[in-house]
Amino acid sequence: MRFFIVFLAMGCSLSAFTQTTPLKLPSSAMQIVVDSKDNLIVHCYRGRMVKIAPNGTMHVITDDLQKGFKQNPYPKCEALAIDGMDHLYFTDGNVIWQMSPSGQINTFIGLPYLARRTDGSAAVASFRSIQYMKADPTGGIFVVERDDTNKDGQGDYYVIRKISADKMVSTITDTRNNPALKSTWIAGIGVDSVGNLYLSDGAGRCVKKLEKNGTITTLAGICNKREFKPVYIQGDISKAELMSPEDIVLNNKGEIIFADLRLNRIIKIAGNKVITLAGASEIQPNSLNMGGRSKEGYKDGKALTALFGFPPRVQIAIDSKDNIYIIDGGNNCIRKLSSTGVVTTVTDNR
Repeated sequence: MRFFIVFLAMGCSLSAFTQTTPLKLPSSAMQIVVDSKDNLIVHCYRGRMVKIAPNGTMHVITDDLQKGFKQNPYPKCEALAIDGMDHLYFTDGNVIWQMSPSGQINTFIGLPYLARRTDGSAAVASFRSIQYMKADPTGGIFVVERDDTNKDGQGDYYVIRKISADKMVSTITDTRNNPALKSTWIAGIGVDSVGNLYLSDGAGRCVKKLEKNGTITTLAGICNKREFKPVYIQGDISKAELMSPEDIVLNNKGEIIFADLRLNRIIKIAGNKVITLAGASEIQPNSLNMGGRSKEGYKDGKALTALFGFPPRVQIAIDSKDNIYIIDGGNNCIRKLSSTGVVTTVTDNR
């Protein structure tokens, strides 16, 4: 199952990501990663994939992931990851496909139409409803699956698994049977340079770390303190509170950075403190909104005066210079938060 995609030039040749006129994508941005050369790879609505180079040039990698693929299941991209060799990985929830830097697509792992979880080699391994994927420094891939079968009558839960570099699949843990992850509603993940996994608990309103040895600690937020009427408190991690943490990246210092969906902010955990990196939306009093929210907006400029409108979706990626790229779903844009603290718009499909 392989074919080659011809890279098509869009004819856009603009200056770097600080251009005054943002690019226009073929359709809305859904997922984003950064490769080893600091190119942005963006999966757009309806299977379109584009690359935006640091000089601002945009190329269409493919205008349809399914084009030319002769055998079911056709590739889909409900989650996107990239490894250190610039291979892209995307999934429909059950099957994972790999795209080489030259554009060649292969079925990587997974058995179509089974929707069940089986560990083992690539020949037998199967997946059920993959929600998130991130590559680790050893060439493996972490996947998080959502189990919605409700077999035990306790509702949905999440299973964390690992695909090794030699394509052996193993289950690490889950949020049903591990007391340290009990009731965790995984809303985003990140991986550090040594292979530790970071988990955003969207419902518990906290961020956790899963070390390679299995140890789980809470890094920020007071898990499950407020089911309703959350607040945002910066400062000391022992007292800080979050609203709705989601996608996670780590910078060159190993500091944890995440997007908070309902706060419309980019937040950093560093030096035992929770700090707002970008976003200045007015936070509504929690008496006005049971789930907590801040007022959505759109404004470029200095990070702490910039405005975002994340809902319904936000994803982030980081380059080698610690610039952060943000899918600002409510504004239908990709924004850049520079390492010097300035927000600009890279693509604009409003």
